[in-house]
Amino acid sequence: MKLQTLKKRKEFVLSNKFAKKIFSKNFIIQKYTHLDDKDASLKFGFTATKKIGNAVSRNKAKRRMRSLVSRFINDNITCFDNKSSYVLVAKSSLNKALFTNLYSEMEQCLNKL
Repeated sequence: MKLQTLKKRKEFVLSNKFAKKIFSKNFIIQKYTHLDDKDASLKFGFTATKKIGNAVSRNKAKRRMRSLVSRFINDNITCFDNKSSYVLVAKSSLNKALFTNLYSEMEQCLNKL
């Protein structure tokens, strides 16, 4: 299954302003529930700022977050709300962390939402 991603800046800004945020060691998860959209569906956004490093590091961080979300969806974990959008913001320690640690960290964060 291909992930539906957020494309427009407006969607990221709405998520940043009104979303519920969970902070963890390696990333931040923002969950924004669409109240007025009738065709709202599950979408994901991935962000890595210049604090992460150069373009190669930022792209690696986004690839790791994308693969983490894909693994959750493929494992049939129903932690995601179908009428919400999720934005994952990378922290600088994300590229150095083990993938298994990221997986358990994300599972804990999604249980808090």
